[in-house]
Amino acid sequence: MDFLELLKAAREAELEITAELEQIERLHRIMRNTGHSLAYAQTLADNLAKFEEELNANIDRAVDAKREALKVLSALHGDERAVLYQHYILAKDWRKISDEMFISERQVFNLRKKALDSLNRHYKCVDICEVAL
Repeated sequence: MDFLELLKAAREAELEITAELEQIERLHRIMRNTGHSLAYAQTLADNLAKFEEELNANIDRAVDAKREALKVLSALHGDERAVLYQHYILAKDWRKISDEMFISERQVFNLRKKALDSLNRHYKCVDICEVAL
């Protein structure tokens, strides 16, 4: 798996967990506000337990994916690292990153490009250096 696939896997895992957490929160609200029968409440509780089991498994996968992505990002420093970290680890969109860093989206994309170019050079060198050994 190349470095960009590792970064994308970490982002996808974060987005998936966020969606699952929202679903679990909705089920909790429904359970609290339900005026339905005990059987309906039990069905909701069973579904909630299943979602929470799936969430725990996905969190484990996300932690592994993020650990690998953080190894990739450790080759970067400064704003380049910050931009990729926020996008791939925290799953923020480019506009939000731009707003939070007080820079234009164009600057964010320029930092992204420089960071990916740096990672590409770094990992090509790592591959070449390993072959030479």
